[in-house]
Amino acid sequence: MKTNTLSIFILLAITLFSCENIVTPELSDTDTNELVLKSAEIAENDILIESVSDEFVVEAEFFAEMEGLLKQLARVKGGKNLMEGHQGMRYHDGFGPAVSVDTAETGYPVVITLDYGEGVELRNGRIITGLVSIELSAQRGTDGAIRTITYSNCTIDSVGINGVVTETFNGDLLTIRTVNSISAVTFVMADGTVIEREGTHTRNWLAGLDTPEERDDDVIEITGSVTAQTSSGNTWARNIVEALIRTGDCRHHVQGVVEISQNGTLLASLNFGDGACDNLATMTVNGETIEIELQDRKPKANVEKYRSQGKRN
Repeated sequence: MKTNTLSIFILLAITLFSCENIVTPELSDTDTNELVLKSAEIAENDILIESVSDEFVVEAEFFAEMEGLLKQLARVKGGKNLMEGHQGMRYHDGFGPAVSVDTAETGYPVVITLDYGEGVELRNGRIITGLVSIELSAQRGTDGAIRTITYSNCTIDSVGINGVVTETFNGDLLTIRTVNSISAVTFVMADGTVIEREGTHTRNWLAGLDTPEERDDDVIEITGSVTAQTSSGNTWARNIVEALIRTGDCRHHVQGVVEISQNGTLLASLNFGDGACDNLATMTVNGETIEIELQDRKPKANVEKYRSQGKRN
Protein backbone atom coordinates (compact mmCIF):
# COMPACT_ATOMS: atom_id res chain seq x y z
CA MET A 1 0.00 0.00 0.00
CA LYS A 2 0.92 3.64 -0.38
CA THR A 3 -0.15 7.16 -1.24
CA ASN A 4 0.63 10.43 -2.91
CA THR A 5 2.05 13.24 -0.87
CA LEU A 6 4.73 16.28 -0.40
CA SER A 7 4.86 18.20 1.79
CA ILE A 8 3.92 21.44 3.60
CA PHE A 9 3.18 23.33 6.90
CA ILE A 10 2.98 25.31 10.37
CA LEU A 11 4.62 24.39 13.66
CA LEU A 12 1.58 25.44 15.68
CA ALA A 13 -0.38 22.52 14.25
CA ILE A 14 2.02 20.05 15.84
CA THR A 15 1.28 21.48 19.29
CA LEU A 16 -2.47 21.97 18.90
CA PHE A 17 -3.20 18.64 17.25
CA SER A 18 -0.79 16.22 18.89
CA CYS A 19 -1.85 12.64 19.54
CA GLU A 20 -2.58 13.34 23.22
CA ASN A 21 -5.24 15.92 22.32
CA ILE A 22 -7.21 13.80 19.86
CA VAL A 23 -10.25 11.88 21.10
CA THR A 24 -12.29 9.19 19.33
CA PRO A 25 -16.04 9.85 19.18
CA GLU A 26 -18.73 7.36 20.22
CA LEU A 27 -21.34 7.34 17.46
CA SER A 28 -24.53 5.59 16.37
CA ASP A 29 -24.62 3.65 13.09
CA THR A 30 -26.26 6.59 11.32
CA ASP A 31 -23.69 9.01 12.68
CA THR A 32 -20.92 6.60 11.67
CA ASN A 33 -22.22 6.55 8.08
CA GLU A 34 -22.20 10.35 7.98
CA LEU A 35 -18.74 10.48 9.52
CA VAL A 36 -17.39 7.97 6.99
CA LEU A 37 -18.70 10.02 4.08
CA LYS A 38 -17.41 13.27 5.55
CA SER A 39 -14.01 11.75 6.31
CA ALA A 40 -13.80 10.20 2.84
CA GLU A 41 -14.40 13.60 1.21
CA ILE A 42 -11.70 15.23 3.35
CA ALA A 43 -9.27 12.35 2.73
CA GLU A 44 -9.84 12.37 -1.04
CA ASN A 45 -9.24 16.13 -1.22
CA ASP A 46 -6.21 15.82 1.05
CA ILE A 47 -4.62 13.06 -1.07
CA LEU A 48 -5.30 15.03 -4.26
CA ILE A 49 -3.75 18.18 -2.76
CA GLU A 50 -0.68 16.21 -1.69
CA SER A 51 -0.40 14.88 -5.24
CA VAL A 52 -0.53 18.42 -6.65
CA SER A 53 2.02 19.62 -4.10
CA ASP A 54 4.36 16.72 -4.91
CA GLU A 55 4.19 17.53 -8.63
CA PHE A 56 5.26 21.10 -7.96
CA VAL A 57 8.05 19.90 -5.66
CA VAL A 58 9.42 17.82 -8.54
CA GLU A 59 9.16 20.82 -10.87
CA ALA A 60 11.11 23.01 -8.43
CA GLU A 61 13.76 20.31 -7.96
CA PHE A 62 14.07 19.78 -11.69
CA PHE A 63 14.94 23.41 -12.43
CA ALA A 64 16.79 24.26 -9.20
CA GLU A 65 19.23 21.43 -9.89
CA MET A 66 19.93 22.98 -13.31
CA GLU A 67 20.83 26.37 -11.87
CA GLY A 68 24.36 26.24 -13.32
CA LEU A 69 23.15 25.29 -16.79
CA LEU A 70 20.50 28.01 -16.74
CA LYS A 71 23.13 30.64 -15.88
CA GLN A 72 25.28 29.48 -18.80
CA LEU A 73 22.34 29.52 -21.19
CA ALA A 74 21.35 33.01 -20.00
CA ARG A 75 24.83 34.30 -20.83
CA VAL A 76 24.75 32.72 -24.27
CA LYS A 77 21.08 33.00 -25.27
CA GLY A 78 19.52 35.63 -23.05
CA GLY A 79 15.75 35.79 -23.39
CA LYS A 80 13.04 34.02 -21.44
CA ASN A 81 12.96 30.53 -22.89
CA LEU A 82 16.32 29.17 -21.82
CA MET A 83 15.31 25.51 -21.85
CA GLU A 84 13.76 25.42 -25.30
CA GLY A 85 14.74 22.14 -26.92
CA HIS A 86 16.05 20.65 -23.63
CA GLN A 87 12.80 19.63 -21.92
CA GLY A 88 11.81 16.43 -23.71
CA MET A 89 12.67 14.30 -20.69
CA ARG A 90 9.79 15.68 -18.61
CA TYR A 91 7.31 17.34 -20.95
CA HIS A 92 5.02 16.00 -23.64
CA ASP A 93 6.44 16.68 -27.11
CA GLY A 94 9.34 18.56 -25.46
CA PHE A 95 7.29 21.72 -24.89
CA GLY A 96 7.93 22.96 -21.36
CA PRO A 97 7.46 26.28 -19.59
CA ALA A 98 9.24 29.45 -20.64
CA VAL A 99 12.25 29.67 -18.30
CA SER A 100 14.20 32.75 -17.28
CA VAL A 101 16.85 33.37 -14.63
CA ASP A 102 17.77 36.54 -12.74
CA THR A 103 21.07 36.60 -10.84
CA ALA A 104 22.02 39.23 -8.27
CA GLU A 105 25.26 41.14 -8.83
CA THR A 106 26.82 39.32 -5.88
CA GLY A 107 25.76 35.94 -7.26
CA TYR A 108 22.82 35.26 -4.96
CA PRO A 109 19.92 35.21 -4.64
CA VAL A 110 19.15 33.56 -7.96
CA VAL A 111 15.54 33.69 -9.14
CA ILE A 112 14.29 31.14 -11.67
CA THR A 113 10.92 31.95 -13.21
CA LEU A 114 8.76 29.30 -14.88
CA ASP A 115 5.92 30.54 -17.06
CA TYR A 116 3.52 27.74 -18.00
CA GLY A 117 1.19 30.13 -19.78
CA GLU A 118 -2.19 28.63 -20.64
CA GLY A 119 -0.94 25.09 -20.28
CA VAL A 120 2.07 22.76 -20.44
CA GLU A 121 1.53 19.00 -20.56
CA LEU A 122 3.75 16.69 -18.55
CA ARG A 123 4.66 13.25 -19.84
CA ASN A 124 2.25 11.76 -17.29
CA GLY A 125 -0.61 13.70 -18.90
CA ARG A 126 -1.10 16.34 -16.23
CA ILE A 127 -1.52 19.96 -17.35
CA ILE A 128 0.19 22.85 -15.52
CA THR A 129 -0.66 26.53 -15.99
CA GLY A 130 0.44 29.77 -14.31
CA LEU A 131 3.65 31.26 -12.99
CA VAL A 132 6.17 29.75 -10.54
CA SER A 133 9.09 31.66 -9.02
CA ILE A 134 11.99 29.79 -7.37
CA GLU A 135 14.40 31.93 -5.33
CA LEU A 136 17.68 30.31 -4.28
CA SER A 137 19.69 31.86 -1.44
CA ALA A 138 22.88 29.87 -2.08
CA GLN A 139 24.44 27.20 -4.25
CA ARG A 140 22.79 23.80 -4.25
CA GLY A 141 24.10 21.59 -1.44
CA THR A 142 25.02 24.50 0.83
CA ASP A 143 24.06 23.75 4.43
CA GLY A 144 21.34 26.19 5.48
CA ALA A 145 20.44 27.22 1.93
CA ILE A 146 16.87 28.46 1.52
CA ARG A 147 14.62 27.91 -1.47
CA THR A 148 11.45 30.00 -1.69
CA ILE A 149 8.79 28.83 -4.15
CA THR A 150 5.95 31.19 -5.04
CA TYR A 151 2.87 30.01 -6.96
CA SER A 152 0.87 32.66 -8.83
CA ASN A 153 -2.43 31.67 -10.44
CA CYS A 154 -1.21 28.12 -11.03
CA THR A 155 -3.25 25.03 -11.73
CA ILE A 156 -2.56 21.34 -12.12
CA ASP A 157 -5.47 19.83 -14.03
CA SER A 158 -8.56 20.98 -12.10
CA VAL A 159 -6.82 22.19 -8.91
CA GLY A 160 -5.78 25.82 -8.50
CA ILE A 161 -2.83 26.83 -6.31
CA ASN A 162 -1.51 30.14 -4.94
CA GLY A 163 0.92 30.74 -2.11
CA VAL A 164 4.46 30.32 -0.84
CA VAL A 165 6.58 27.37 0.28
CA THR A 166 9.90 28.01 2.03
CA GLU A 167 12.38 25.12 2.12
CA THR A 168 15.59 25.00 4.15
CA PHE A 169 18.28 22.50 3.19
CA ASN A 170 20.52 20.90 5.80
CA GLY A 171 23.32 18.51 4.92
CA ASP A 172 25.99 18.01 2.30
CA LEU A 173 24.17 15.96 -0.39
CA LEU A 174 26.69 13.15 0.21
CA THR A 175 25.78 11.65 3.57
CA ILE A 176 22.99 13.89 4.93
CA ARG A 177 20.08 15.49 3.11
CA THR A 178 17.18 16.99 5.03
CA VAL A 179 14.69 19.56 3.77
CA ASN A 180 12.42 21.43 6.21
CA SER A 181 9.48 23.19 4.58
CA ILE A 182 7.01 25.77 5.84
CA SER A 183 4.11 26.68 3.61
CA ALA A 184 0.98 28.77 3.39
CA VAL A 185 -0.87 27.73 0.26
CA THR A 186 -4.43 28.11 -1.03
CA PHE A 187 -5.98 25.40 -3.19
CA VAL A 188 -9.16 25.70 -5.24
CA MET A 189 -10.85 22.38 -5.97
CA ALA A 190 -12.82 21.51 -9.12
CA ASP A 191 -16.15 22.14 -7.37
CA GLY A 192 -15.05 25.63 -6.31
CA THR A 193 -14.18 24.72 -2.70
CA VAL A 194 -11.31 26.85 -1.41
CA ILE A 195 -8.91 25.16 1.03
CA GLU A 196 -6.28 27.23 2.85
CA ARG A 197 -3.49 25.07 4.28
CA GLU A 198 -0.57 25.94 6.54
CA GLY A 199 1.99 23.70 8.13
CA THR A 200 5.43 22.14 8.20
CA HIS A 201 7.06 19.05 6.73
CA THR A 202 10.49 17.49 6.99
CA ARG A 203 11.85 15.29 4.20
CA ASN A 204 14.84 13.17 5.24
CA TRP A 205 16.72 11.01 2.74
CA LEU A 206 17.32 7.53 4.15
CA ALA A 207 18.95 6.10 1.02
CA GLY A 208 20.06 7.10 -2.45
CA LEU A 209 22.52 9.89 -1.67
CA ASP A 210 25.46 7.90 -3.04
CA THR A 211 23.83 7.80 -6.49
CA PRO A 212 22.84 11.44 -7.16
CA GLU A 213 22.06 10.81 -10.83
CA GLU A 214 19.74 7.92 -10.00
CA ARG A 215 16.42 8.77 -8.32
CA ASP A 216 14.84 5.33 -8.37
CA ASP A 217 16.85 4.17 -5.35
CA ASP A 218 15.92 7.18 -3.18
CA VAL A 219 14.09 6.45 0.07
CA ILE A 220 12.61 9.52 1.75
CA GLU A 221 11.05 9.77 5.20
CA ILE A 222 8.40 12.48 5.64
CA THR A 223 7.06 13.89 8.91
CA GLY A 224 4.98 16.92 9.80
CA SER A 225 1.48 18.32 10.08
CA VAL A 226 -1.04 20.58 8.36
CA THR A 227 -3.97 22.74 9.39
CA ALA A 228 -6.64 23.58 6.83
CA GLN A 229 -9.74 25.72 6.55
CA THR A 230 -12.33 25.49 3.78
CA SER A 231 -14.48 28.20 2.24
CA SER A 232 -17.51 26.59 3.92
CA GLY A 233 -16.00 27.30 7.35
CA ASN A 234 -14.81 23.79 8.19
CA THR A 235 -11.37 23.35 9.74
CA TRP A 236 -9.32 20.19 10.10
CA ALA A 237 -5.80 19.03 10.88
CA ARG A 238 -3.59 16.43 9.19
CA ASN A 239 -0.88 14.93 11.39
CA ILE A 240 1.65 12.29 10.32
CA VAL A 241 1.78 9.94 13.32
CA GLU A 242 3.97 7.29 11.66
CA ALA A 243 6.50 8.64 9.19
CA LEU A 244 5.49 8.42 5.55
CA ILE A 245 7.97 6.63 3.30
CA ARG A 246 8.41 7.57 -0.34
CA THR A 247 10.62 5.65 -2.76
CA GLY A 248 11.97 6.99 -6.02
CA ASP A 249 10.52 4.15 -8.05
CA CYS A 250 6.94 4.48 -6.78
CA ARG A 251 4.29 7.13 -7.58
CA HIS A 252 2.77 6.99 -4.09
CA HIS A 253 3.87 6.69 -0.49
CA VAL A 254 4.50 3.07 0.43
CA GLN A 255 4.26 3.29 4.21
CA GLY A 256 3.10 5.48 7.09
CA VAL A 257 0.00 6.60 9.00
CA VAL A 258 -1.79 9.96 8.86
CA GLU A 259 -4.53 11.09 11.25
CA ILE A 260 -7.17 13.62 10.25
CA SER A 261 -8.95 15.44 13.08
CA GLN A 262 -11.47 18.23 13.50
CA ASN A 263 -11.64 20.40 16.61
CA GLY A 264 -9.56 17.84 18.51
CA THR A 265 -11.80 14.93 17.46
CA LEU A 266 -10.30 12.14 15.38
CA LEU A 267 -12.15 11.76 12.07
CA ALA A 268 -10.05 9.18 10.27
CA SER A 269 -6.74 7.37 10.17
CA LEU A 270 -5.08 6.77 6.79
CA ASN A 271 -2.65 3.87 6.50
CA PHE A 272 -0.42 3.72 3.43
CA GLY A 273 0.84 0.20 3.90
CA ASP A 274 3.87 -1.85 4.85
CA GLY A 275 6.32 -0.86 2.11
CA ALA A 276 4.78 -2.46 -0.98
CA CYS A 277 4.46 -0.26 -4.07
CA ASP A 278 0.80 -0.16 -5.09
CA ASN A 279 -2.02 2.35 -5.46
CA LEU A 280 -4.00 1.48 -2.33
CA ALA A 281 -4.42 2.89 1.17
CA THR A 282 -6.94 2.19 3.93
CA MET A 283 -9.00 4.65 5.92
CA THR A 284 -10.34 3.74 9.38
CA VAL A 285 -13.32 5.69 10.73
CA ASN A 286 -14.89 4.74 14.09
CA GLY A 287 -13.87 1.12 13.62
CA GLU A 288 -14.95 0.99 9.96
CA THR A 289 -12.16 0.32 7.44
CA ILE A 290 -12.48 1.58 3.85
CA GLU A 291 -10.13 1.04 0.94
CA ILE A 292 -8.92 4.10 -0.99
CA GLU A 293 -7.63 3.87 -4.53
CA LEU A 294 -4.80 6.37 -4.91
CA GLN A 295 -5.06 8.30 -8.16
CA ASP A 296 -3.27 11.50 -9.08
CA ARG A 297 -6.30 13.20 -10.57
CA LYS A 298 -9.07 11.98 -8.26
CA PRO A 299 -8.50 9.51 -5.39
CA LYS A 300 -11.51 7.28 -4.78
CA ALA A 301 -12.73 5.91 -1.45
CA ASN A 302 -14.90 2.79 -1.48
CA VAL A 303 -17.89 4.28 0.37
CA GLU A 304 -20.89 3.30 -1.78
CA LYS A 305 -22.20 1.08 1.04
CA TYR A 306 -22.33 4.05 3.41
CA ARG A 307 -24.08 6.25 0.84
CA SER A 308 -26.78 3.65 0.30
CA GLN A 309 -27.21 3.13 4.04
CA GLY A 310 -27.52 6.86 4.51
CA LYS A 311 -30.36 6.99 1.93
CA ARG A 312 -32.25 4.21 3.69
CA ASN A 313 -31.88 6.00 7.00
